[in-house]
Parts: sequence; C-alpha cells; structure tokens
Amino acid sequence: ILLIISIQDFTYRAIHISLPLLLLIVALAANYLDFKLNFAHMLYNVLFIAINVLGLFLYFSIKEKRLYNPIDTMLGLGDILFFLAIAPLFSLQTFIVFFISGLIFSLVIHLISNLFKRIETIPLAGYLSVFLGLNICLKEFFKIEIPTL
Repeated sequence: ILLIISIQDFTYRAIHISLPLLLLIVALAANYLDFKLNFAHMLYNVLFIAINVLGLFLYFSIKEKRLYNPIDTMLGLGDILFFLAIAPLFSLQTFIVFFISGLIFSLVIHLISNLFKRIETIPLAGYLSVFLGLNICLKEFFKIEIPTL
C-alpha cells in the first residue's frame, strides 16, 4: 500500500481515496494484533493532526487577512488522510517524532530532487510513505529500533 501511495503521489500529485482507507484498515489490524496501543492513543494522534491543520488554517487566514483554506493549495487532502490512516500505528510521543522527522525527511529529499528536476509541489504522502516503509523495513528485517516506531 505504501509503495502504491508513493508511486501515485509522485506521478499524479494525488492519491486515490481508497489507499488511505486501505492503509487505515491495515493500521487498525496491526494495532489490534500488537495490543500495545489503545483507542486513546489514536484519538490523541487525530487531535494532534486536527490542531496542526487548524494551526495552518489560522496562520494563513491571518497572513492573508481573510479566511483561507490551505487544503488543496498548501496541503493536500490526501496528505491529511495519510496522517489519519497511520494514526493507529503510534503512541502520541512517537507520532510526534514521526511527524517531525518525516517532514524533515520530505524536505531534504525534495530539496535534493529539485537539484535534478524542478518540482513545484511536494508529494508529501509519497515521501512519508517511503519514510514509513523504510522505518518498518529497518525494524522488521534488520531489527534496528528507530524511535519513530
């Protein structure tokens, strides 16, 4: 699923609505099988996402001196749905670490890719899918504990 999200986002700068839903189902199943996290962890992560989106809305509304919706101009709906889909995978502390380190990873990769080909928009869900996939592979196959998972 993460690979398909990456390919779609890199190619079309959009992801199909079914992919975050499918990812959410897998994340809920992984959470259910792991038993480390509970429903409260998910709610805290969703609240964290909502606070970030609200902060963007307020920031750009104040900056533009009018109500400004940053969704689909500054941040894609697919990016938000991606964050919501992976919320069941993390406790709040590790979600915040993943969120920040994933955004830094995305920025660095985007800046490097811009050296070779100018890209106007950032495929955030695609970059974050790669980042999450790398974290999962390091943890599962190489037994390297990354603080984000």
